[in-house]
Amino acid sequence: MPEASDNKKDKVYWSILNSAIELDIKKGHQKWTLSDLSRKSGITRSLIYYYFGKKKSEILKEAIRVVGEEFIGLSPERMQLWETGELLTSMKKARELNQHAPYISLFILENRNKENEIGDSLREIQGEFIKKLKSFFCDCNDDQISAIFSIYWGLSFSPILTEEGLKQVIQTLLNYHKS
Repeated sequence: MPEASDNKKDKVYWSILNSAIELDIKKGHQKWTLSDLSRKSGITRSLIYYYFGKKKSEILKEAIRVVGEEFIGLSPERMQLWETGELLTSMKKARELNQHAPYISLFILENRNKENEIGDSLREIQGEFIKKLKSFFCDCNDDQISAIFSIYWGLSFSPILTEEGLKQVIQTLLNYHKS
């Protein structure tokens, strides 16, 4: 997956991925075609095949991978940010996902409780994130971990949160972590 940037390859990648997520939400799970995706994204089918292959399910699997690595921050780079106490940098990267895939939060909410491959994968990622939180906030009980999970979710997707507000919340969490 390309890093969030402004180069042409990245724009194509994000256009395809976001359009697929939007179509999946609006039309129903995989009730869209690659032709629909091509029209929606403005990207030719051959270029869609180049980036994601010919199966809709592969595009949605990529969306799930993005949720794990970019939103939840399970990639090695993002785990390192947490380990070095750079939660603010990690959270900013998670929030960047909204700029590139504004339908990702709806995709997660729409699918996380479904009994299918996507729902299973999203619940697995959620479990990995809870493990991450428990290892970082090791003195917290399950209710406190649930609260931190909810705070993270809100910080990630809140459209009105300023950078200064984000800094204050992250600093509070870091102070709690140190105490």
